[in-house]
Amino acid sequence: LEFAVQMNCPGCADTVKAALEGTPGVTLLELLPQAQSVLVQTTLGAQRVQELLENSGCKAVLKGMGGSPDAPPGGAAVAALGGPGGVRGLVRFLQVSPGRCLVDGAISGLPPGPHGLHVHEFGDLSDPCD
Repeated sequence: LEFAVQMNCPGCADTVKAALEGTPGVTLLELLPQAQSVLVQTTLGAQRVQELLENSGCKAVLKGMGGSPDAPPGGAAVAALGGPGGVRGLVRFLQVSPGRCLVDGAISGLPPGPHGLHVHEFGDLSDPCD
């Protein structure tokens, strides 16, 4: 599993490393504070590893997962959103079974009122979503 982890303080990398070390089923493969990236090999679920990372006090987002016989079909994806007026967001997709996809995220900078979010299965944006 690869996570983007917000490591902004001088001791953040050590705190993240300590949060993962000693956890059965988790092996830290790579910790890159400058790139804010953590790569682990694990038998635990992505959500459990994210909880471990966030217990260090740093925010974490799943960036992707490699292949294994137990990995969900289709893996994971992350969409970074941006728009006029400071609209920003991050939406994560995790294929938990052949027929189910977990979608989680947050969008900020929108004016009050109802809004819609469109998900295009293949990223085809030729139709303007009218």
